[in-house]
Amino acid sequence: TGAARGSGAATARLLAENGAHVVLADVRDDQGAVTAKEIGGPARFVHLDVTDERQWADVVAAVTRDYGRLDGLVNNAAVLHLAPIWATSTEDYLRVVRVNELGVFLGVRAVITPMKDAGGGSIINVSSIEGVYAAGTTVAYSATKFAVRGITKVAAVELGRYGIRVNCVCP
Repeated sequence: TGAARGSGAATARLLAENGAHVVLADVRDDQGAVTAKEIGGPARFVHLDVTDERQWADVVAAVTRDYGRLDGLVNNAAVLHLAPIWATSTEDYLRVVRVNELGVFLGVRAVITPMKDAGGGSIINVSSIEGVYAAGTTVAYSATKFAVRGITKVAAVELGRYGIRVNCVCP
């Protein structure tokens, strides 16, 4: 997710270079399509708003239909809001929570059944150094990145018995 540009695009490129069939997902349709075309080969782009449960179901269904299985998920999509606590509105805070935290939860949940059916898989949730150490003006971002670490730990405990590895990276 968040694969139209930045670290998401770089991750998709690396996975494709190592032989993976990659499905890049993002809300930035034009950029995502260009990135998938640049990667070439089996890479393709799909529109996905990670805050939309129905879109997750549709994307996961399409991937399993088109590729026969789903082996991995990189939950990378995120937004950033920089402001001190007193200048962060509830709306700003919840926008970050919806993308960075709810999006990860929905992604993990959406891939459990197809990964179980495939006999296992790998989920990588992207947190941040702000999910380890707090920094000023990052209240919403930091809170969600701490939450991503928590989601990852719970998912690892629950899903390991099914051969599904769940890890978190904190760039």
